[in-house]
Amino acid sequence: MTISVCMGTYNGEKYIGQQLYSILHQTKVPDEVIICDDGSQDGTLEKIQDFIADNHLENSWHLHQNQQNKGYPVNFYYACSLCTKEVVFLSDQDDIWCETKLERMSNVLENDLKAKAVCCKFGLIDAQGSNLQTIMAPTHNRGTGQLRNVAIEDVFYKCEWPGMVVAYRNAWFQTWFSAMPDTCTIPHDFLICARAAEEQGFLQIDEELAYHRRHDNNAGGEEHRLSKLLNKQRKLKEIEDYLRILDAFTEENVLQTQKGNAALQQKRQSMRDRYEALQSRKIGRVIANAWKHRREVRLVTLICDVVIVKK
Repeated sequence: MTISVCMGTYNGEKYIGQQLYSILHQTKVPDEVIICDDGSQDGTLEKIQDFIADNHLENSWHLHQNQQNKGYPVNFYYACSLCTKEVVFLSDQDDIWCETKLERMSNVLENDLKAKAVCCKFGLIDAQGSNLQTIMAPTHNRGTGQLRNVAIEDVFYKCEWPGMVVAYRNAWFQTWFSAMPDTCTIPHDFLICARAAEEQGFLQIDEELAYHRRHDNNAGGEEHRLSKLLNKQRKLKEIEDYLRILDAFTEENVLQTQKGNAALQQKRQSMRDRYEALQSRKIGRVIANAWKHRREVRLVTLICDVVIVKK
């Protein structure tokens, strides 16, 4: 299968060299790499240009510079629209891929024609590249290589599929994305995972094939430090941001099945109730709400919310 790697960049000069290196040295070489820069003000463009020139990649690696800042989601959608190969691998600018990532994940799509998208498991690293441990860690990797079908409820239950672990069939994506509004604000990875899961075509391979870097400037605002995770104002803002994304799913009529929309509305309600429970400052209400929405609330989330209210 032919492969595109799709990357959006913005002020990423500090880490992008390591990511480009890990893409170049894959056991299965990508047929094209599409990079869209959204108006970087640091040395990101120069780093990319030098890397392409130094490795003689001008025929297959293409750097596009936006004349105006499009913003994180729109820039990625634009990059996706430029990809021409059968399978598209999403890439961030600051992570590191294992050398077999393209080969292992493209094989999944090649062997299962019903699969629309596939993801792998991932580890966490800090700004220096050292392994990170956090109470909000992604699902543990057992390294079995086995596949499981990710349900739409799973996608809303636990957001553990950042773009850097996802690959999708380009033809499938183009058939429905062409009808989406140009101003879509839903993060690209969240949208693709939800649509694939809704169609029962989202597979996860039990293999750690990438490392997600946590640092102060992550576009997704992820956090691993307890002092941040247990900060009430930060948590309320995080829920507000998530609710805006869920609202966009509804407003833009993204999901196509009754099951998908039911899962979406259930998650919207549970997040609204969680927000109100945190604002009440009552531990009993936080616990009662978690029990009410126990299918949508992780135990570690409940523990964090209780500690936040107690503080």
